[in-house]
Amino acid sequence: MTADSHIGSVYFHRGNALMKAKRWKTAIADFQLCIKYKYKPGETFLFHHKIGQCYVKRKQYSKGVSSFETALQLLKSSTLGEKTKTEFTKILTECISKFKNKKDEGVPCPPEFVPEKPCKQDPRVTDQVEIIETIGMGRNAFAKDNIQVGSILAVVDTEAAHLNPDKPDQIMKYCLHCMVGVEVPYPCSNCPRVIFCGPNCKQEAEESYHKYECQMDLYNIRINDSKDGCTIFHSIKIICGQPVKFWIQNQKEFLGNGWSGDWPAPVHTDVQRLSLLFQMAKNEEDVAAATHARHSLVTIFLLRALRKTTYYSDSGVETPSGKLQPGEVVIGKLIYRLRLIQDMNSHPVWGVGKGQKEKIGHDHIGAGLYSAIGSYFNSDCNPNTFRINIGRKMLLIACKNIRKGEEVMDNYCIHFSELPKHIRNPWIKEHYLFDCTCQACENDWPTYKQLNKDRPNKKVSDKLVQLEMDNLDFVEKGLIDKAIESHKQEIRLIQTALPTPHQLQVAVMKSFQVCWWKKAVHYLQQKDDAE
Repeated sequence: MTADSHIGSVYFHRGNALMKAKRWKTAIADFQLCIKYKYKPGETFLFHHKIGQCYVKRKQYSKGVSSFETALQLLKSSTLGEKTKTEFTKILTECISKFKNKKDEGVPCPPEFVPEKPCKQDPRVTDQVEIIETIGMGRNAFAKDNIQVGSILAVVDTEAAHLNPDKPDQIMKYCLHCMVGVEVPYPCSNCPRVIFCGPNCKQEAEESYHKYECQMDLYNIRINDSKDGCTIFHSIKIICGQPVKFWIQNQKEFLGNGWSGDWPAPVHTDVQRLSLLFQMAKNEEDVAAATHARHSLVTIFLLRALRKTTYYSDSGVETPSGKLQPGEVVIGKLIYRLRLIQDMNSHPVWGVGKGQKEKIGHDHIGAGLYSAIGSYFNSDCNPNTFRINIGRKMLLIACKNIRKGEEVMDNYCIHFSELPKHIRNPWIKEHYLFDCTCQACENDWPTYKQLNKDRPNKKVSDKLVQLEMDNLDFVEKGLIDKAIESHKQEIRLIQTALPTPHQLQVAVMKSFQVCWWKKAVHYLQQKDDAE
């Protein structure tokens, strides 16, 4: 909560420390903030010089030279003595001469994760699945053709996500906006309770939803009542992402019967994408009366809270007063529906950061809504996919070979090998209001320790042993892509050689998922090096 008149000095000293630690990218961001907050305005050239040095260390020579040239121009108008100016002019001129002809050697940006053969209607989902809607059964995803293990079936950015209010200590470990682990924090400009991973995330959040969270003093409220302190405000995050007029003008798309064509539905515009979100399962008729009452109370509370912000005036609409106004009623209906959707469709978000080596994907840091996954893929306690997230972005990956015509399944609860049926089923019924009839539940498969552990014949066993040794070797050497390919071979062999359920099937699937978590970390590291 340092005042703007003093925060520049904080960034200056941290920037110097980051330079000594050879953390060039974050040092650049800090020196740029020194300039933004007008720290030592007569010495601005010095910050450009330091920025140039950092770019050179990153082998981004063209940006480095540009910074040196800017520093040289600013030096001419500085208030420094002539002797000092002459010394710095010589230094900057030498830097420009030394690096102006050097070619950039920056690390190339890693390719983004995309689904195998993206669907034209909804490119977040693979065209390898066919979505069929059945009356009374909802939407189901079936394999159009044989799907290979390791195929990416969906890549979805959340419509809104929140950090876990039950673990307030984690709020200061993950970026509020992208939800990636933070190594060098950038605090909110208005509240001391959240952090961002860099100036870009900070700016994007503060110019949209977080602006209104601050005005509602949300994160101080969380400190006093963490149990439901942020889940209550989840729907408001979605609403504040668009102006009031957007919701009023398109209310029929969000509150009507929705898409009536072939699935997947098109998501090429904000209206189409959000329309799919509002069509997610609500199970409104099965929700208890007490839950409806709670949602009604929270909706009224949120509508009143919005009046305390600049949300309406920022949208060019007069802030309502007195009784609920017609526009507020529309917003209230949307919030109410979102709360029902949130209860039935939230996916957990797990902790991942570019510096992580252990416990990747172990910390439950929050939850989000992922319409392209939640709308199409049903639950199974022995799914043929698993999910990993890279910050707030979710990947759905095939963990088995999936035959043509077979349903592609997600898992809403927990794998059968980790919890027995008598615990899983009541939890699913309580949270999602359906009785699970998957094969693992119907046949009451045992948990991991009680599973079949018989080995296959010697020929198959020898192949599995060699593949497992390869897996360990590749992981130890950091050759994650090779480890993933080796796991895929092992899974194919196990799937054909062993009966289901079996201990080895579960163990290798879990190991395969760990490899994908490591791949996520490697991706974040490469992206950070390239930017």
